[in-house]
Amino acid sequence: MPSKYLPLSEAAALLGCSADFIERLEREGLVDLKRTLDDVVVISAAGLERVRFITLLTEELEVNLPGAEVILHMRDDMIAMQRQFEEILESLVDEVKRGIASGVRPPRSDE
Repeated sequence: MPSKYLPLSEAAALLGCSADFIERLEREGLVDLKRTLDDVVVISAAGLERVRFITLLTEELEVNLPGAEVILHMRDDMIAMQRQFEEILESLVDEVKRGIASGVRPPRSDE
């Protein structure tokens, strides 16, 4: 088993929650659990982080589970938008570098 997965019991102990809570999150479609060939339920590092975030929302900030689901989806959307922005920015930087290397100057704003 790759080290990026943890058995469900270890993940629950690490997060200070029950394995039943994590399994409930799976039934709600909020995290993905996998089974090994030995039929051990495991969770990925990304799933572990999602459970940690949901636990923070529900226990410390007293957000109910449907509210946590909405916040989680908004967070996922924001992360995806950030990645898109970074890709666009990287593409622009590459384009400017190619222009500079070819001797083409970008237009000035006062022209």
